[in-house]
Amino acid sequence: MTLMTHRFRPPKKEDEKKWTTVKYLVENGFTYQHIYEEIETNDKQKIKRINVVYPDNLRDAKEFVLKYKDQAIRR
Repeated sequence: MTLMTHRFRPPKKEDEKKWTTVKYLVENGFTYQHIYEEIETNDKQKIKRINVVYPDNLRDAKEFVLKYKDQAIRR
């Protein structure tokens, strides 16, 4: 059993592709916690933090894990 955050919305029971994506994300430390991307503003003095949307397919999930691995939960 894995404790998921309140942000997790499970896919339909029969949607095996989305469940595979969820499993991959959780195995890599992403339990649907807040993930942020930092973007510099035009004046380059301020950094804007944007909440990232979790992917819903395996191809995008693999890119997501690589890009945000520093924000994964370590077990």
